[in-house]
Amino acid sequence: MKSFSRFMIISIFILCTVTAFGQEQSREAKIRNILAEFPGNIQTNIKSNMAEFMSDLDLVLQEDMRYFKVVDKQHPLPSYYNPGTLVDLDSTSIRTNKKGMQLEKMTYLRLKDMVDAAEKEGLFMLVSSAYRSYDYQTRLYNYYVKLYGKEETDTFSAAPGTSQHQLGTVVDFGTVDNTLYYTTREGKWLRENAWKYGFSLSFPNGYEDVTGYSWESWHYRYVTYNGVAFQKKYFDDIQHYMLRFLDLYRS
Repeated sequence: MKSFSRFMIISIFILCTVTAFGQEQSREAKIRNILAEFPGNIQTNIKSNMAEFMSDLDLVLQEDMRYFKVVDKQHPLPSYYNPGTLVDLDSTSIRTNKKGMQLEKMTYLRLKDMVDAAEKEGLFMLVSSAYRSYDYQTRLYNYYVKLYGKEETDTFSAAPGTSQHQLGTVVDFGTVDNTLYYTTREGKWLRENAWKYGFSLSFPNGYEDVTGYSWESWHYRYVTYNGVAFQKKYFDDIQHYMLRFLDLYRS
């Protein structure tokens, strides 16, 4: 009887081991298949570090996946999308260039940490845009279309439902002008430090064909600390690539 019990335990252990191995193999095959649409250097980086990549991926998947939602011209949000609890920035110490701005709660908390750190170094951190509702984006987009026409507007302004701002996890800083903001002390500080607080640049210079939008040196999105570390380590520090991978992996 004891021999039979020992045999059963060993058999179950072997079966579980084989099953787990098979699942890992299947998971790796799925990742390799997804990577086919990504640049070669990203593919090489991940494939040559697959075990570590899967471990880091698991850390990201433990986060609230709202922070990794793909929002672009091909993946619009519905008009009723709810970003969760919104914090009124008027009731905080964060400087804004107009009244009525709001941010999703966790994004606000991480922004507060980041702004406090920057201002301790003598910087002036000014929020110029935050959460935008679907209706607000509709009015803004239509305003730009009247001024510049639809074709030009689509290079820099999101149509209703396609703006990351509707997530409540995006902040525009300072002067919304690349030639001005990029060269400021604040712009440089964000480039070097925003990742420490879970923020990354959404629309980097030279990636217009990838993101669908012109460079915006002031537009930062909260994607959690684990998310931005994952982005920097495996995806050339390009937010769009990281978000796209997660979207494909979870679909």
